[in-house]
Amino acid sequence: MKNFYKNKSILVTGGTGLIGSYLVSILIKKSPKKIRIVSMDKNIFKNEKKVEFLKLDLRYLKNCEKVCENIDIVFNLTGVTGSPAMTYEKPGTFLVNNILLSFNLLEAAKRKNIKNYLYTSSYGVYGRNSKTSEQSMWGMNPSEADRYAGWAKRMGELQAEAYKIEHRFKNISVVRPANVYGPGANFDPKNSMVVSSVIKRAVDGQNPLVIWGDGTPIRDFIHAKDVAIGMLKVMEKKINYPINLGSGKGISIKKLVNIIVKNIQPQPKVIFDKTKPNGDPKRVLNTTNAKKNGIKITVDFEKGIKETIEWYKKNKNKKNFNAFKEI
Repeated sequence: MKNFYKNKSILVTGGTGLIGSYLVSILIKKSPKKIRIVSMDKNIFKNEKKVEFLKLDLRYLKNCEKVCENIDIVFNLTGVTGSPAMTYEKPGTFLVNNILLSFNLLEAAKRKNIKNYLYTSSYGVYGRNSKTSEQSMWGMNPSEADRYAGWAKRMGELQAEAYKIEHRFKNISVVRPANVYGPGANFDPKNSMVVSSVIKRAVDGQNPLVIWGDGTPIRDFIHAKDVAIGMLKVMEKKINYPINLGSGKGISIKKLVNIIVKNIQPQPKVIFDKTKPNGDPKRVLNTTNAKKNGIKITVDFEKGIKETIEWYKKNKNKKNFNAFKEI
């Protein structure tokens, strides 16, 4: 396939986050004209000549218009993420900020006549049941565990759909990643997801290691590198319908914890606190459409977990955790 990204000016919002850092690293090798990164985090690409770094608050339309100047392709990876506890404590933060971040950037892209745009949604848009094919989403409400962030991401998808109709903005792609993990994840205990949370507490010496629920819930996990590769393929193919990005396979929380613990020395004792909520019993993405488009998993789960543990061990005292973390 012809190099779609060669000599293109590319905007990656959230480009120093977990997924964004992999995405930018891959894009650098595809001979773009330039890559403009917008992030609230540190610039980890300051030695790359073709990378331009901006720290701007994209909740404001004027800033979105600024970053969209002279751009050919947009990857919108910006959002506010956090643990289930955080979604209950700060629902306004999740709802309003995610809506502003999606609405203003796409509006700015439309005003600047950008033709190729990718929006990062979430598998939090799905409900409690196991029906997670892309077309099934509007037949259910988001799970209560993802009520505010889920609805915000749905509004971002609805905006994309509306702009395709009204503004003939045809090349808008939408991806819905599963639980994303990997080196560079957010290990802030207030905002980290399940993989990062368990790794941090285990490595930091929590013993016994207390896990909420009974360990039976099943989740879908995908390495950030595979999400980035999937995004690039979706953009190249100009797929203008939502695509799930996940493993399509379920891993129980108990199995996840066991994989993490066996890579920690000394191994902590694990206690499942059954007085705490389990969350949804099963959330595994249907990846049929991804596979039809040549998108597949390349990172083995156990190897990816071990890699993430080693990264955290080496970087836990260096990392400046940021609550406003890109997805």
